[in-house]
Amino acid sequence: MADKKYGKPARPFELWNIGNYETVYWQEKQDEYLAFMLRLYQAQALSGFRYLHGSKGDRAIHVGPLNAPVTMEEIEKVVIECRANNFNKADVLGWEWSYEVNELAKSLAKKNGVDLKLVQIPSVNEIKAALVGFDLKLFTIPEEVVEKELLPHVKFAEVAYLEIETKVKKGNDVTLKINDFQIPPTAELAEIAGRVKDSRELIDYWAIDWDYKGDTFHNQWQSFRVKKNPRVDYEARHKYTVASSEEREKRKKQIMVKVVDVFGNDTNKTIKVKM
Repeated sequence: MADKKYGKPARPFELWNIGNYETVYWQEKQDEYLAFMLRLYQAQALSGFRYLHGSKGDRAIHVGPLNAPVTMEEIEKVVIECRANNFNKADVLGWEWSYEVNELAKSLAKKNGVDLKLVQIPSVNEIKAALVGFDLKLFTIPEEVVEKELLPHVKFAEVAYLEIETKVKKGNDVTLKINDFQIPPTAELAEIAGRVKDSRELIDYWAIDWDYKGDTFHNQWQSFRVKKNPRVDYEARHKYTVASSEEREKRKKQIMVKVVDVFGNDTNKTIKVKM
């Protein structure tokens, strides 16, 4: 049989069979979603609040939405409710984050006397990977299984600080540059800190979707470390095709950047640019 090529570029796709059934279920059962996330984060549920869903020690806990990034407006409401109820520490858990949150959220919280942490919720696939051998759905996992099989292996990482400079030339030529990348201090980071001259060396891989629609991430550009070159490219350039100057004035693009550090933690950032 002759070898034939498809002749078309590969298109992005999603593997719906390994992780999204549970989130579809949770969309219709918000209480169960919040209860499971609080159990996984080892926090206690709170009642009588609109934006404070739980507490862990002396920290208030807010759980972000399933299929949307945590926004600055959402953070502001959490901070306001903390101040009104004498909480001066808060953790906000999120799957994704709006582009302005990391830079502004902690500053806003600090001005209002709240010590704020932004915490990345582990992926559904990561959670399920800890349940190998258990034929269980996330929303029906018994408490003892959560304690023995999930809690020791699932990690909630504090969101890293990612600073990206955006330049637009001639209306449709966009360059992104990673100016800074900082991850929260950990024991693992302390072990290698002396060998890191530039904090951006902590990036193992980063990828860009130049036309992010808010749903599936399309990996349209990437740079990763290799043995011969242990640093990623810090700049990425893309030229959009625009039909006319009139159309350019009306068009805005949303870009999604995904960064994976050397410890395997993800940091996502959305950026909006006007063509």
